[in-house]
Amino acid sequence: MPPNSLHSSIVVKGHQIDLGEALPEHVREKLSQAAEKSFGGLKHAAVGFSRDGLTYRCTINAQVGNLKVIIGEAPAGDCYRAFDVALARVVEQVQRRRERLKRNRPGRIAGGSHPAGMEAVSVQ
Repeated sequence: MPPNSLHSSIVVKGHQIDLGEALPEHVREKLSQAAEKSFGGLKHAAVGFSRDGLTYRCTINAQVGNLKVIIGEAPAGDCYRAFDVALARVVEQVQRRRERLKRNRPGRIAGGSHPAGMEAVSVQ
């Protein structure tokens, strides 16, 4: 997926706070890098920022591949730190879900192929 189309599938919003221009660009860049490195296929993502008392809260809703929507949320003293922590939580959830899929489908290998000499077995 070209970077521009990936950036267009990432929506960044602030609830009663001004995000400026640098924060949304930072969010799109980091989320795109994480998608290329860890996710494999990011369909779309929505990132929201809000005030939570004296701190900021970041919420990330991401649709990754065929997995369900993954939500990562984190409070921090500034928006950048809140986003970084929330993104780390999303990456961790994706890795856990992929590991769970590997355990539940032991005959499957990345890319949908099967080990040499082994046939696909369908369980009904």
